[in-house]
Amino acid sequence: MRKPVPRIELDSTKADINNLLSLVEEIICQHNQVGNEFYTDSSKKVQTLVSSLGGVNLKESSVCESSERNEKHSVYSQYLYKQLQNVEKELKLLGPSSFSKPGSYNRAVLQVQGMKNLLEPHVSSCSASGLHTRSSSPTEGSSGDNKKCCQKGLPWWFVFVGWFLVVATSGVSAYFTMMYGLTYGKDRSISWLISMVVSFFESLFITQPVKVLGFAVFFALVLKTVDQEEYGDVTIDGTLPNTDDPDAVRIARRDSTCSFYQPPPPTDIERMRNNMIKEQKVFALIREILIYVGFLWMLLLVAYGQRDPHAYYLTQHIRQSFSNGISESMNHKDIFNWAKSSLLSNLFGQYPGFITDGNSKLVGNARLRQVRVRKDSCKIAKPMRYAIPDCHAPYSWEAEDMSSYSPVWNQTKNVNGSKAVLTPWHYQTQAKLRANPVWGGLALYKGGGFVVDLGPDQKNASRLLQYLLDNTWLDVYTRAVFVEFTVYNANVNLFCIVTLIFETTGVGAFQYRSEVQTVHLYQSTGGFHVFVMASEAIYFLFILYYMFVQGTLMKQQKWGYFRSKWNLLELAIIILSWSALSVFVKRTILGNRDINYYQNNKDMFASFYETATADAVLGYLIAFLVLLATIKLWHLLRLNPKLHMITSTLQRAWTDISGFIVVMTIMFLAYSIACNLMYGWRLYSYRTLLEAAQTIICLQLGIFNYDEVLDYNPVLGAFLIGSCIIFMTFVVLNLFISVILVAFNEEQLHPTPSEEEEIVDLMLMKICSLLGIKCKKKQIDADASMTTASVIS
Repeated sequence: MRKPVPRIELDSTKADINNLLSLVEEIICQHNQVGNEFYTDSSKKVQTLVSSLGGVNLKESSVCESSERNEKHSVYSQYLYKQLQNVEKELKLLGPSSFSKPGSYNRAVLQVQGMKNLLEPHVSSCSASGLHTRSSSPTEGSSGDNKKCCQKGLPWWFVFVGWFLVVATSGVSAYFTMMYGLTYGKDRSISWLISMVVSFFESLFITQPVKVLGFAVFFALVLKTVDQEEYGDVTIDGTLPNTDDPDAVRIARRDSTCSFYQPPPPTDIERMRNNMIKEQKVFALIREILIYVGFLWMLLLVAYGQRDPHAYYLTQHIRQSFSNGISESMNHKDIFNWAKSSLLSNLFGQYPGFITDGNSKLVGNARLRQVRVRKDSCKIAKPMRYAIPDCHAPYSWEAEDMSSYSPVWNQTKNVNGSKAVLTPWHYQTQAKLRANPVWGGLALYKGGGFVVDLGPDQKNASRLLQYLLDNTWLDVYTRAVFVEFTVYNANVNLFCIVTLIFETTGVGAFQYRSEVQTVHLYQSTGGFHVFVMASEAIYFLFILYYMFVQGTLMKQQKWGYFRSKWNLLELAIIILSWSALSVFVKRTILGNRDINYYQNNKDMFASFYETATADAVLGYLIAFLVLLATIKLWHLLRLNPKLHMITSTLQRAWTDISGFIVVMTIMFLAYSIACNLMYGWRLYSYRTLLEAAQTIICLQLGIFNYDEVLDYNPVLGAFLIGSCIIFMTFVVLNLFISVILVAFNEEQLHPTPSEEEEIVDLMLMKICSLLGIKCKKKQIDADASMTTASVIS
């Protein structure tokens, strides 16, 4: 603790400077004769008198601090000598005119010079001896050695040893953790992992901050000594006797506070200001990157939490199970044969209520649904009207037959029969069936139609199929047949909505395709669900934060906010996030509705189509969210020199690139239309304009079936493929790449200036210092000269 300096109460308005100086000179002479230390009872008067020299009627004088107790004789000699120098300077500045008595000025100057002469031997001897004089006592000598020893530290390469130990310890711990986790089992391992994550975040955000604050308060109030004051970088005039002497530095700093303040040069001020601005930008960028990494992490957890890796295997299993007996071209009888054999054997497995091998539960009943077209739905050419009595068009919503019939498609009404017998011949609307339109390979089909429930057992379903076959339920007016059912696999907690489609254009041959959608409706069957829910909550906290940030920017920039593509990207991410939340809520509501309907009507078909559609839309929204969020990393990594060069190259060449994109689009469209017109009626790869466009893209990538085109027409096919390769690949694409390479070369020779290049070096230096890695600070002379020039101007 600091000891108070004794003071003598003097009236500074009545004190005479000559008397004060005489008293100081007398005490100095006595101590020079005795050779004792200054800090005795009599020296207290000297300190008080010296500190009160500033209290005399001297204009623009400053009060100097008194020295501490128990200091060495040499230290106080230096201190007193410097104070006398300050007094001498003050006297010269004031001059004789400031004194009431004419002789007081000359006498005071002579007294100060005399005392300086008395102290000069002590000051010179202290300068020569340095630390040798100060280390006369064993205690201080040992403390000095300890300070030197502590200042040396370990060699620089021990940083790599420390990092190696950290990595080795982490690896060994991870290995044993993995091995113990295998012995615990899945449920206990997941519970242990969740507890570890919760404890980690608790330690990170609660325990460790409280511990740091507690230690800081303890060291500040208990262990820190008041003598160790932290001084600023004050400029000290003159040379110190020994720069390693902390007492000499402290006295010089105290002495410098009594001298006239000299402000730093303007160049230094400007450089410090620029460094401060750069540091603020660095910390803002680091904060932005860390926040966005956390946001992206939560988004990926939410995205993959809505998807299950087992969904693919379940989908493939169901598709392969029901595809047995399927041929490329099938007629009405082939469909019934497939239904009796492959469909019923897999739909009603060896375990009642389960399909195939007994792992998936059949939810409700399966059903058959067909859509038909009306008679005389198309016009027959005049020359052929007498030869062809009827015409039935390909499927369209306008040509769909929505009438009700009696068995064998008779128009007779009021036919007696059971409901099961009459239902297959009555049209039911999409709303009544609780279905949605279905995209097929040939058309978009309505959700209504003529429906047959197969029932709960194989025997009843086989008898019903035979009845339909005998009464010609499928005929020339049938355009699509749908086999619809839903299963639930409790092993992976997935619902699977299955739609097997047979469709035809009216030529008489049916084509097969399958639509299988997996939905994760039950979210709370494992411990991982809690982690996913926490991730979803944290994700929308991030969204609220970004909404606040973007709202602030929008308020500041007004309409200029919409001119920045990165602002629009942020806005799109926010809009898609809230859209995904609304679709997620809707999917949950629809899923609960469909499950309740099944529980109340277990002997009927349970439609989950609306739930599956909402789940598909949610998947698309989340996929676009991940896409846009990943693109935003380009903006966050804009300070990387390579990414900056790529961005500048594309900006420099954008005018030429846009022109080439237009030319390539025109040529690409021309070849697609030509191929569709020439080969679309015979070759599968060109059957539609979209398929032809995909085939031309594959041609540019080298994925192309040359044989089918050359076999059809060798001359025309060779000319078409050859011209497409020459013009599209060798000419246009190579010119397109050349434009980018030229712009890249120009960018290397004349790089676009970046205002934030130096921030990268400063950020790397901060990160290296944080990790304990030595990083040399680059001094940029050009920047310093520019700063100097700007200050001078």
